[in-house]
Amino acid sequence: MRIEHFGLYAHDPQALADWYEKRTGLQIVRCLEKEGRPPVYFLAGAGDAEIEILPTEKARVDQDLTSPGFSHLGFVVENFDREQRRLAAEGIQLRGVRTTSNGWRIGYFEDPEGNRIEIVHRP
Repeated sequence: MRIEHFGLYAHDPQALADWYEKRTGLQIVRCLEKEGRPPVYFLAGAGDAEIEILPTEKARVDQDLTSPGFSHLGFVVENFDREQRRLAAEGIQLRGVRTTSNGWRIGYFEDPEGNRIEIVHRP
């Protein structure tokens, strides 16, 4: 088996898909439309796994980083400092920035729907 996709429910799927395209470089690869319902978007990058963004009207349930279940979406970056500056220029401040015991640099931020995103650099 391999991971094919994971799903994120969003109040505004199109806006969230656009946000991911602009901020992460992922591209919309499919858009499924069903009459009377907002579209479902699939985004992909260089790897195998895709993000599926589906519509919902339900209220978000807040979780912290160590709550059971989905914790965060991780993106590997080539240059941590450059990525941190690029995000800051777009008004996104990383939190929890640190170097792990094995030398990885990590930091976190949220997408507009409140999903936690981690960037990681592994030298």
